Amino acid sequence: MHMTTTIDLSDPVALGKISCGRIVVERGRVVALQRRLLPRQVSLLGVWLDSVFPRGKTDRCVLDFHRPWGSPGFLTLDYVRSGPQTSFRSFRRAVATLDQVARSQQVLAIVAHVSTNAISDRLLRRWGWQQHCLHWKGRHWIKRFDKGYPAPLEHRCANAEVAPAS
Repeated sequence: MHMTTTIDLSDPVALGKISCGRIVVERGRVVALQRRLLPRQVSLLGVWLDSVFPRGKTDRCVLDFHRPWGSPGFLTLDYVRSGPQTSFRSFRRAVATLDQVARSQQVLAIVAHVSTNAISDRLLRRWGWQQHCLHWKGRHWIKRFDKGYPAPLEHRCANAEVAPAS
């Protein structure tokens, strides 16, 4: 069992200190940002079990991440867990919250190994990810912040152009 501490999402100093965490989103809203003592241990068996026996009947997305030892400029997206009722809105909010953590920590990049085809290469590219370590087995992606950090999701939605009603 991991000990956790809940972090205030509006506190950039607290966000900047998280070396290992979990983001929990329900119905498109962040309900918890937890500091964890150890990164989530991911196995192929665990991934397979979660895909065959998905947990939860609610609109919920859980995202685990950590800052690797010896690589202070990076975050690793360890695992995203969702169920059959998880909405795109909840998934998007979890990923945008990870961007907010990255911004607070001024990291250079987030890296991830994407093991599901439910997340398309096209979507990853649209959200600023690039294929990485092409010589490794699997789908490895990196989101670099050398050109700046994305605006918070609320600002992106507020600034989006709205087509006039016909």
